[in-house]
Parts: sequence; structure tokens; C-alpha cells
Amino acid sequence: MVGAVKLVIAIPTKGRSGLDDVVDEVFARAAYFTIIEASEEGYRVKEIIKNEFKDLTHGVGPIIVKILKDKDVGIIALPEAGVGVKQLLRELGIQYIEAEAGTKVEDVLKICLT
Repeated sequence: MVGAVKLVIAIPTKGRSGLDDVVDEVFARAAYFTIIEASEEGYRVKEIIKNEFKDLTHGVGPIIVKILKDKDVGIIALPEAGVGVKQLLRELGIQYIEAEAGTKVEDVLKICLT
């Protein structure tokens, strides 16, 4: 178990393979979101969320941002996001970094934690 949590990081992923998974090509319509807890002592997969909203015709971005905010996510690593999502993230105080699609989750974490 990781000690006192400093960061909760969300990464849109293609599957449910945790640290071995890869970043999806899209943010809000990603198949899954891998949620990581990180502290000075290390990191662990807290949860993997299936995206039940990815097939909606519109409004997916704000729904996903709300879900992640409710899970105390402070950083999102994403391959792309629209202007509206980026603005909403800023308003909610959630940081975001760009992560290239296909990059392994564990490699993205190393970038987030440096």
C-alpha cells in the first residue's frame, strides 16, 4: 500500500491492464480510465473505470471531467482534449499534461511524477 497520497492521476487507456496498459487516442471517449495513487513512497493502481459514456453523441467531456473530479483526480495525462474540456479542467484546478497515444501507463507516470 502506498503511504500518504500526494497525487491522484487519471490516464485514458485502451484496456484494463493497469500499469502495463497504453494511453488511448482520445480523452473523453477512451474505453477506460486508469486511476493511480502516488506518494513519495511509490504509486499503485487505485481503480480502473469503464467509460459508460463514450458512445454519447455530445457532452461526454464534461461528464468525464466531473467523474474524475469526484474521484479526487488532480492530474490528467491525455492525448488530446478540446478547448472546452481544457477550460473546465483549469476552472476545477485539475492539471493536465499531454501524453502520446500508445505510450505505456507506467512511462506516463514517470513523466507526471518528475
